Amino acid sequence: MSEEATTTVELSKEEKETLFNQQINDKADQLTAIHKVKVHPIVFREAIDSEPIVGYMKEPSRQAKLAVMDKSMVNPFSASQEIVDYFLIKEESDKRIWDENPDNDKYYIGACKVAFDMVTLSINQFKKK
Repeated sequence: MSEEATTTVELSKEEKETLFNQQINDKADQLTAIHKVKVHPIVFREAIDSEPIVGYMKEPSRQAKLAVMDKSMVNPFSASQEIVDYFLIKEESDKRIWDENPDNDKYYIGACKVAFDMVTLSINQFKKK
């Protein structure tokens, strides 16, 4: 009788990163189907080898984008905060992104930056046409 040998294949750092990215993109696609609006993954890392902090944000509505554009002339991050508060899918996102603990402010502020960049991208796409 022969015993089946179990071999463990160790993935390279690049392969692990590719697999991780595929997993978060697959989850974003699943959430897109559930919420019936494009869902964007957001990922934060303190260092290259640190644990990723992952969140999922729904694509802001046209009305929300317009509101942010109006407010962004005076208070761009305050305007972006409204998008994060309304469009971040909290139950699917790492709690540290929306947690009130000051140690986690960097993640919340980072999410605000991502939200502002989404609106800026919309503006830039309009300018290209």
